[in-house]
Amino acid sequence: MVSCMMRQSDEKHILGTASTEILLWSSRRDLIAVSNSSGEVFLRRLSWSKVWKLSKRGDGVKVTAIVWRPDSVILAVGYSSGHVVLVDVESGEVVHTFNPCEEPITALSWENCSTSVKEEADNFLLPELLPQPLKVNSSKLDAGSALDGDKGLKHEELLSILWIGLKNGLVYGFAFGLFPCCLLKLSEMSGGSDSIGPVRSVFPNGDHSQLCLLADVRAGSSEVLLMTVETPLITHCLKELYGLGFLYRQITGLMDCLISAQKALQEAWEDALVDLESKMVRYESNDGKSSLSVDLMELLMFGHAGIKLEKFLVTDLTDKGLKRIGQAVELSYSNMQKLLIKHIVCANYQLSHYLTQLCGLAKQEDRFSCLGLQVNSCLAAYRAAGSFTAKTAELQQVIDGSVKYLKTFFRWLYVTILRLSDEPIPPELATSTQQDVRFIANFLAKDFETDGQVRLDRIGQYLRNEPLTFVASSKTRPWDMLIEACPSIANLQDSDLFQPRAERSLAQEFAHLEHQVKASFEAIPSAVGQTASLPFITDLTLDCPSDSLDKIRITTRSINQPKDRCNLLGLTNSTTHSSGFYLFEFASEKERKNLTRAAFFSFGKCDHLPPGEYKIADLQFYNNEIMSVLLSIERSTNSIFVQLSLCLLREHLAPVVQGNLRSVDVNTFIEASSFRVLNDFQATTLGLSSSRKVAAIFSSSKRKVRIFDMEVEEEEDVEDEDQDIEDVSDLSHDISKDGGNQKDISDVDMAVSP
Repeated sequence: MVSCMMRQSDEKHILGTASTEILLWSSRRDLIAVSNSSGEVFLRRLSWSKVWKLSKRGDGVKVTAIVWRPDSVILAVGYSSGHVVLVDVESGEVVHTFNPCEEPITALSWENCSTSVKEEADNFLLPELLPQPLKVNSSKLDAGSALDGDKGLKHEELLSILWIGLKNGLVYGFAFGLFPCCLLKLSEMSGGSDSIGPVRSVFPNGDHSQLCLLADVRAGSSEVLLMTVETPLITHCLKELYGLGFLYRQITGLMDCLISAQKALQEAWEDALVDLESKMVRYESNDGKSSLSVDLMELLMFGHAGIKLEKFLVTDLTDKGLKRIGQAVELSYSNMQKLLIKHIVCANYQLSHYLTQLCGLAKQEDRFSCLGLQVNSCLAAYRAAGSFTAKTAELQQVIDGSVKYLKTFFRWLYVTILRLSDEPIPPELATSTQQDVRFIANFLAKDFETDGQVRLDRIGQYLRNEPLTFVASSKTRPWDMLIEACPSIANLQDSDLFQPRAERSLAQEFAHLEHQVKASFEAIPSAVGQTASLPFITDLTLDCPSDSLDKIRITTRSINQPKDRCNLLGLTNSTTHSSGFYLFEFASEKERKNLTRAAFFSFGKCDHLPPGEYKIADLQFYNNEIMSVLLSIERSTNSIFVQLSLCLLREHLAPVVQGNLRSVDVNTFIEASSFRVLNDFQATTLGLSSSRKVAAIFSSSKRKVRIFDMEVEEEEDVEDEDQDIEDVSDLSHDISKDGGNQKDISDVDMAVSP
């Protein structure tokens, strides 16, 4: 028997219109993640003080699932929109967001492998990490601090997989929470056609060889399916998946760096020349006869400006306007050069390095072909990175040429305007060489107009996702210059050669790079999922409407002890308060593989409990030995918190035969010391943390929460045995300085109710 030794330590009142829906304690720290009906997520401490808040993603978007990474460094939040958001626990910043397939998230689970593969993988898989490129500060367009890059991953010696259950019956596995490594199509595996609906629960065993799943039957009934899925390929290829996950993290981080750098590049490119170009277009459209380039050429050659040109230069353009435009353009192009050199070029060189490593892994076909990694797709991504490199170099050449042309052209126009306005000319601008005249004449003759339109800016076209309107000469493109110097290169048939397209813009090349990088990894999830099998499946009819199955209470526990390895699943049989719960045991030992035992435990009359009819409000596994059940009493304002021995419960489990389950009266397991009556408190939701020996219990209105210390007597006599668990006070020390402990009147009243 177990004892229910608990003592209330606090009580909080929740203000606001949103009610609490999900609460989940960290297994490593005294932190609890709480979501509400508005779609917001709060991180709170043991004292219920707020650490940070994650705002809602949009109107009507609900939080459907929350899970902690095993080391409690990252919190994963699933939404009804299909998005999964990974949040850094220390800072509250979103570190990654993805949407597996635009379907609502219905279940999340994040587990580590029981054995370390990092050292073995380092020996033959992982390349040396390169220094990360600098962050882009778009406001200053200068170098910031180095990217965190591999933060969190490089310290993981275990392969962790984030399992995601979706509304359409699919289950995705993401290594390290980032790398899509497995896709399970449950309907196909069960032999039915779209027969399986939302996945309610996913819980793996400790070595990623087996998953236990709970899903709805799509046919509109109140049935749910319990199944086990074996994934032998993941277990067999742990080292390979670890290495691929490592490279995927580096590659996607560099792609994110390139995306932010290109956004900053777009911001740095100002439309300063658009105003000047529009004025020049109006000059030519006045009479349709004269051409600005011809008039400017006559002015350059003969020193004479017609009345129309003189009026345009002196009145419309003006010396001050031209000077302002020239300074803005020079600053804009200078900032773009910095971004290209410090960020885009650096990140792309590193990306090419890791894509080369990926190609090397793909060529080890005996190890990686079974995972769906193909040499051709990896080489295509590497070539795309090379084409992007060539286009980046071309853009640098174009910027250099534009700066040179425009500086000389603007200087000549500025002097001309001063001369026509009878203004004094600065001595440093008074003289011009014959070389300058030839340079300007060449600019007016060849580069001033494109398709009859004045086009002074050659840079903006590279930033649009469309073909170039003005293709640079082959004599200025670095790749073409190399081929011209070494004609034999053009005759080589090596598929590793870069293949830049002259008519493509930088944005088009990057879009092509994104597509090829995605394509190099996209076959892996299906390849791994196709090797999975479904050795056990059974259906279970619940006492609730088919459209309310998302409200049933589900709790899972994975036990990985030397002589006891199994997964436990408990669920109530109704969305309203239930009279009992199901307990399933999925064995993990090889000798008992695919042996599933179960029973239905009901609450009847008990001499030790207060009189009344009991209904289950919530249930959770407290630890490997105890299951906690929250009971409500009909026509009473009291609730009961009961601790049940899992050992006794499991003794009454029987093998599942054709869906028939044994029924057991659980009241014979209850003694006077195994429960606690919560007076004047109609409880509805339970949150437990055995590592911190704490419980949070919400009232039925979701407006009041009571905090309890568990195992009180043991804590008085024995020192805390959880000293190996990292204390969150170290984690949140800096946060508290910034106001993390301050009262949030709109959210929670920190005063204890009398």
